[in-house]
Amino acid sequence: MRIFRSSMKPWIEGKGYSKRPLVTEDELEAPGTLVQEVEFKPGQSVPPHRHMHTREVFIALDHAVFQVNSQEVKMEPMDVLLCEPGDIHGNPAIERSFRILVIKLDNKEDDTIWL
Repeated sequence: MRIFRSSMKPWIEGKGYSKRPLVTEDELEAPGTLVQEVEFKPGQSVPPHRHMHTREVFIALDHAVFQVNSQEVKMEPMDVLLCEPGDIHGNPAIERSFRILVIKLDNKEDDTIWL
């Protein structure tokens, strides 16, 4: 058994969001796997992008809205959204704050293609 304390993990600024890796692939001993908390704030936007290999499991902690393959996806707390490699996703206009957990599977370096 191991516990990973979120309070010990630093926040990192991304393109339109802040992220906090909660458990890394090294800590999990599972290459290509990452668990992180992501926070979005009003007025920010996340450019559309896709991944060549990475599958992302999004778990809403709050009410959340995304654009996936040109479709608006509204999530309730604890809804789960799976983005497969090639799915174009982002958020052009964040209207209210929300947080999600993201589990990245088959994550590779330089896998994100910003559109």
